[in-house]
Amino acid sequence: MKNYLTFLNIYHLLGFGLALNIFTVTTEKNNDLVAKQQQMNSSVDTFTNFSDVMKEFESLENWSSLCNISQTGHTTFNIVCIIKGDSSIKLSEFRNFTYRVSSNIRFDLSVTCEDGIIHFPWPFRADKLNKIYIKDCRIKDYRTDYKNQLINSIPDTIEYLQMDNVTIILRIGELYDSLSKAHSPITRATECGPENAFSIIQRGTKANFEDMYNFFLFDLDTAIEQYNHYFNIQKRTCLYKNLEIFEISGMKNLEKNNVNKIVYTDVAENLKILNFSGNGMFDTIYKLQGWRLRFPVMEYIDFSNNNIKVIPMIRDYGMSVKKTKSVGIIDIRRNNITSLTKGIIDSFYNHEFVKVDISENPFLCDCGMIEVMEYLSSKTMPKAYDYLGSLKCANPSNVRGRQLLSLSSTELNCNTETVINFPIVIMCIIAITLFIITLLTIYFRNLIKVILFTRLNINFPCEVRNGINEDKEYDAFIAYSEKDVDWVIRTALPKLESEDAGKACRLCLHHRDFVIGNTIADNIFNSVENSYHTILLISSEFLESEWCMMEFRTALRKSLNDEGRHLIIVLKGNITLDNVDPDLKSCLNSHTYLRIGDVLFWDKLKYAISFRYKNRQNN
Repeated sequence: MKNYLTFLNIYHLLGFGLALNIFTVTTEKNNDLVAKQQQMNSSVDTFTNFSDVMKEFESLENWSSLCNISQTGHTTFNIVCIIKGDSSIKLSEFRNFTYRVSSNIRFDLSVTCEDGIIHFPWPFRADKLNKIYIKDCRIKDYRTDYKNQLINSIPDTIEYLQMDNVTIILRIGELYDSLSKAHSPITRATECGPENAFSIIQRGTKANFEDMYNFFLFDLDTAIEQYNHYFNIQKRTCLYKNLEIFEISGMKNLEKNNVNKIVYTDVAENLKILNFSGNGMFDTIYKLQGWRLRFPVMEYIDFSNNNIKVIPMIRDYGMSVKKTKSVGIIDIRRNNITSLTKGIIDSFYNHEFVKVDISENPFLCDCGMIEVMEYLSSKTMPKAYDYLGSLKCANPSNVRGRQLLSLSSTELNCNTETVINFPIVIMCIIAITLFIITLLTIYFRNLIKVILFTRLNINFPCEVRNGINEDKEYDAFIAYSEKDVDWVIRTALPKLESEDAGKACRLCLHHRDFVIGNTIADNIFNSVENSYHTILLISSEFLESEWCMMEFRTALRKSLNDEGRHLIIVLKGNITLDNVDPDLKSCLNSHTYLRIGDVLFWDKLKYAISFRYKNRQNN
């Protein structure tokens, strides 16, 4: 079972490597190769005119027989290669050639394979290579240059990179040797690729192993653990000063963490098109809550053809960031969104500089859609959202393919009998509820207060919730371990930031709201100070994290100043008080805490968050 999990982790690693780093390598010793090229560059005359370039190119046996070279500009050459059958070419030979030509010459390279193989080391560094296009090829030995520091000395001249339907052929040993370890990291050139590029496009890339029988010869468990540790602590920032188009599409196993770098760490202020379509992702779109702040000139974000099930709250920052009049389109068509609410449609009403396209999703058109239909019929939406009037139903079968606004209440299973009996049902529910409250109010008073507030929005007179001393940006800051990020994003956010179960909360999260450039300590302090509450999501991983404990102590000091109303403690998993930090142990003994799995957990948590302030009796 352990080996099976390791095998799955390998494919996750491949997903990461392919997300920003599609690599191949030569079969030669690369350190010797680059050194040989540098010596050649300094000792041999360069070729400057067309005839000399053509003559030198013809000396490359495989290249000259499989490729055509032509001059497309005064100093620009176009090389078109078609690799068939058992033929192959090596980028190392092309490097030797480009080192010998004049510094003002540039090459555009196009390689199409018909069952052929190419040996190209990432990041496809070859002096004077301007454009590279690879289609339908198998690439072998691609990771050998991952740690070759001499690759950084080759000029980064690629401005356009595109790969279509490429298959990476891997060897287990090659993968093992290329993984980052504490004293053996991959190079910047490997991790960042062409940082001067205007366009980076990768479509339908996949990976295959050619020697799976060697799987058990390597300690991949340890190697993967070291790799994950190194990647988490390094946080290298790539600077894409020219990048306008970034696309990774058609990779069915792409993990959500594979896009974290371009979304959070890397700098690409001129990025206009970001495409993650067809990758099977389900929640990465949550990372784009502050999309205008990270990408001020963005025009199109493509998350179509994925597995997104919930529409997040997407804000329109618009002119507050830059004086731009462009409308940024966020495309989430052809996902797995089945339901709509009035709250979601209403959030689109205020959009001026963003359009969220939710068409072509499998919407369930039942009685719950009545409110949405009434809203669309009565509200004048921004012109960009005219398409909402043409949304079509996918289910149930009797209305499949019909426009939502063309349906009647009967077709939505909202029949007359149900409408007539609805007030009677409500009255019965109220009567039963009052009867239960009368009998059990002494024993369950606190729980009843929670239920009434969260379900019916009823406040008890003694609970003063409107006397807020100061306005804060967030309702709550969630302090959690990185190991618990999936639970926070996939479970907590939809529950707390939606309006489906009461008023939506405004949450502050590490990965979304920390200010880039500030220290972690400053971010923690500012997040606690700018939030009415701090929610501690205490798990075994939380107790082992130094930063999590710093968040706890910062929140504890704030809670003492606010007479205990600031801190909200949530326990995840089986947590005991053995070997717990003394301050935290004392806090757990003196504070009422919530435990995930409690039947009324979400009600209690929303109730605690909404209790922003309580007047002091002596005021």
